[in-house]
Amino acid sequence: MKHFIPAYPHPSPIRQFACTALTVLATIFAVGCTSFSDSHPYETDLLTLEIASIYPAGYESSVQSGVEVKAEEITNGNYYIARTDDAGRATFRIPRGVYRISIADWREDAIFNGALEEIRLTEGNAAQRFELPLIQSTPGTIIFKEIYCGGCPMTPATGNLQNDQYVILHNNANTTQYLDGLCFGIVAPSASAGTNNWVTTVDGQLRFQEFAPIFECVWQFWGAGADFPLAPGEDAVIALRGAVDFTQDFPLSVNLNQPEYFATFSRLHFVNETLNLTPGDRIRPERILQVLKKTGTSKAYSIAIQSPAVIIFRPETGFDFESYVADDSQCVATDPGGNAKCFKVPWSWILDGVEVFYSTRNQKRLTPEVDAGAFTFSVTYQGHTIHRKLNETATAANGYPIYVDTNNSSVDFYERSTQSLHE
Repeated sequence: MKHFIPAYPHPSPIRQFACTALTVLATIFAVGCTSFSDSHPYETDLLTLEIASIYPAGYESSVQSGVEVKAEEITNGNYYIARTDDAGRATFRIPRGVYRISIADWREDAIFNGALEEIRLTEGNAAQRFELPLIQSTPGTIIFKEIYCGGCPMTPATGNLQNDQYVILHNNANTTQYLDGLCFGIVAPSASAGTNNWVTTVDGQLRFQEFAPIFECVWQFWGAGADFPLAPGEDAVIALRGAVDFTQDFPLSVNLNQPEYFATFSRLHFVNETLNLTPGDRIRPERILQVLKKTGTSKAYSIAIQSPAVIIFRPETGFDFESYVADDSQCVATDPGGNAKCFKVPWSWILDGVEVFYSTRNQKRLTPEVDAGAFTFSVTYQGHTIHRKLNETATAANGYPIYVDTNNSSVDFYERSTQSLHE
């Protein structure tokens, strides 16, 4: 049996307040309604889109019904949901437009993700059919739990604060993991609406470079292999622009001057003292990440307040990473359409990555194996964060926090109204 979804859009977070009427209509028709009747007043304005999920070789028997397929309208961020039938097909009845299609099918031991870009629905009565190849991946061990990039008000003073950016890593595995040698970076372009010469689209499918281009700088944890253990369910906070107690002046911010926290800081490489603050007195020197490679010319380090794409990675065992980093001809690439230089990280090295969107001109930077979707961030300078959803069933079974990890940020995250570190 094919599963249909009413063609009423889910408004993007950016447009929620402007879409009250659509939200009300969606609520009215979503209850007890699985398809349009012949007399539906808007039926003539809708087009049929059929998506066939293609599982990778060796996993053909993994096809199942009920898998969620998302069609996001690129121009306005509205999205529609359909579910697959027993053959792995999903059918939409939706308005004409340009769509981004994504699938996230996750099991306990495997994840199948895929995406199509710039699928154009135009006039015509015939159904438009597309195949969507899926890629198999596995859940992560160390993952991003929270990304705080958007800043907060400087209340009681006027203005906005963005030096208090941080990310939180989490051990989502059932064994101790080690941060030693782990690397952190931002994939170019720095914001989702930026010019992206690294990725092209051919017949709806994205064509990536053989590597993730890391913008500006690569940071690395110190350690000889077992100096920085992370037990199951434990977190690691990384202050990105200032490991200080911001709450002394700005009560809506956070205190990042904590002895167990890590920090990105190098006055040698980032000389702007206003935008990159010297770590507080409680930050241990060995917890200040080292600059593994700097390719840009910026005098201050930060992640985009609206829409970064962040990754953590570690080279494969046995790889001569030190020689690779030292050889610019091997580890540095120039933007295909310009002159910006980026550090090359093979996709297979990435442990986890999160893509954040903000505008209606978003462009993917991470492959489906890393992040098949993206999280749409709605507002900056309000203390909001991008936070991973708790897997309540797994948490109860294990006795420590386990978070949802489908390698699809649109599924895995929600927008939290206050920073989790806010006291």
